[in-house]
Amino acid sequence: MKAKSARKKKPAKASPPPLLQKWQRNNIFEAIQVGGLDPREFDLDDSGIEVRIKHKWSESGFIVRRESGYYVGQYVVGEGYVWPYGPCSWQTLMPRVSTWLKEVKQDLDTPDLWAELQRDAQLIGVGFNKVTDNTPFTADEQIEIVARLQELAKSARDTYSLSQEQIRALDAKMDYLITAAGRLGRKDWLTVYIGAILSFILGAALPSESVHGLLLTSLRAMGLLYPELPMIE
Repeated sequence: MKAKSARKKKPAKASPPPLLQKWQRNNIFEAIQVGGLDPREFDLDDSGIEVRIKHKWSESGFIVRRESGYYVGQYVVGEGYVWPYGPCSWQTLMPRVSTWLKEVKQDLDTPDLWAELQRDAQLIGVGFNKVTDNTPFTADEQIEIVARLQELAKSARDTYSLSQEQIRALDAKMDYLITAAGRLGRKDWLTVYIGAILSFILGAALPSESVHGLLLTSLRAMGLLYPELPMIE
């Protein structure tokens, strides 16, 4: 039998050398630190064709390529748009990287008010579903509601530095809730109460810590009447 001819193996394709030199990667590392961020929260992947700088816990990323002796690429901050950038030398690229890092930090430090409000509202909804009693409030309970709503309004005015327009909107909500307590059952009034508080928060555009604090205070205000409601931490 004829021996099978040995097939020659094709030489492995050599990987391209890194696009960035060590000192350039160190520049990026130091820029992250100067920007008030932790380099351990970033990945730097250099394929030799492009460099990807990626924040691990968000969608933020910065891509560097080399074309005709210049650096080009694109970047994104959080869930924003992808922005291209034009030809740069290394000296003009690094300020772009630093600006991107500044925007990344701002994005990370900015709370998602809608997400927080939705989370708290979902938590409230769990407790709301446990409220089944829709009997009218007693006369004593209506007096208690008036006192608690007035106390809640005063606390909000003193704590959150509300404008005159915001105070008028808040007082109107409280007056409406006081009137509604005399004609609605317990479950129906709770629906109106939660809706009024959330409506005021959204309309007033309160800062994140105020949103959370006002929701917490609102739940505590009615805690004795509605023990089913959760206490947001």
